[in-house]
Amino acid sequence: MVRIHPVLPAIVLLAQAVCPVSAQAQPYSSAEAVTCPGVAATVLEANASDLSDVCAGAASALAFLKTHGVTPTEPVAFEVTTRIPREAGPTAAGCYIEERRRVYLVPYTSFRKNKSWFNVPIDRRLYRALAAHEAAHAVSACNFKVPNPTIQAKEYLAYVTMFSVMPAELRAQALRSTKTQGFESLDRFTPLLYSFDPMRFGAEAYRHFSEVSDQTALIRDLLAGRVLRD
Repeated sequence: MVRIHPVLPAIVLLAQAVCPVSAQAQPYSSAEAVTCPGVAATVLEANASDLSDVCAGAASALAFLKTHGVTPTEPVAFEVTTRIPREAGPTAAGCYIEERRRVYLVPYTSFRKNKSWFNVPIDRRLYRALAAHEAAHAVSACNFKVPNPTIQAKEYLAYVTMFSVMPAELRAQALRSTKTQGFESLDRFTPLLYSFDPMRFGAEAYRHFSEVSDQTALIRDLLAGRVLRD
């Protein structure tokens, strides 16, 4: 889940995290969703520019996760809407609702009204990063081996994916603009930190991950519930 304002408490979604292989995303109710070319993702209610960005963000996230042995069990279902589900909170720009198996994103025109994210002026590159973040939530939700992964485990992987697929210049700018300390231990990634400063949580997650020698093993341990647990 992505919020623009870091001071508001996080909403912890309590839906089941492990997705049965046979389960499908909640059917769309009206207009037909568009399938992203060559990507296991569909998008509903997006204009042409937003559709292109959402598909690009999803493609980059899925490609990154695949390099670490994490693949989707079903297409990622996006819906672009100004009505983000209430349970995501009033400042959410995007969220993945596990019960519905659906990613919700605000349109770019709404996202841009926030002016900045990670203290970086919002542009289309950050909108693609938003889509990548939520796509990572959708894919990882069906790959956790534990029924109720922690919020810090879910957000660590989503932010690591998002920063990893950002253009290098954008990533460097976002990291420079976000106050970080440089955590050496996963124990520093707590629900409290995420709740009150999700931007710092995300930047610290990427900085930590970038120093890990065996990143695939860390992701495997995270999905298995061996790290970042209560």
